[in-house]
Amino acid sequence: MTTTGIGQTPATNSSSSTSKNSALALKPEDFIKMMVTQLQNQDPTQPVKNEELLAQMSQIGQLQSSNTLTTTLQGLTLQSQIGSAANLIGKTVSGLDDGNDPVSGLVTSVKVSGSDVNLELDNGKTLGLGKVQTITPAASGTTAATTTAPPAV
Repeated sequence: MTTTGIGQTPATNSSSSTSKNSALALKPEDFIKMMVTQLQNQDPTQPVKNEELLAQMSQIGQLQSSNTLTTTLQGLTLQSQIGSAANLIGKTVSGLDDGNDPVSGLVTSVKVSGSDVNLELDNGKTLGLGKVQTITPAASGTTAATTTAPPAV
């Protein structure tokens, strides 16, 4: 006998996409619905104890806090990546593109697509921030002056 989870359909092959799994993931609202259903269908001669309800509510709260923390951390990580990528504008970078072909060029802009941060290069190519292998400072038209420390007295 085949059983399926809440909101799932029987799987015809063993591999499923990440987006499918995330769409079927349980949300805090699902746990609340299950708790209400449990209360509505409980045995009147053996009602659920208050401690059990409080424990379930606490677990739902922890789950929701964990989800909120995960979302916040993902946002902070993305902002950090955008900041790092913005610091590369005007510098020459090299690395491997999505097809593992070598790519190099001057970074002209940063493009964010979903949770991916990509560097737009002057040659029209794109390089993912995580695939950068070398960074070269921008060539300047002037030479840097050398300074020496005064002699110790």
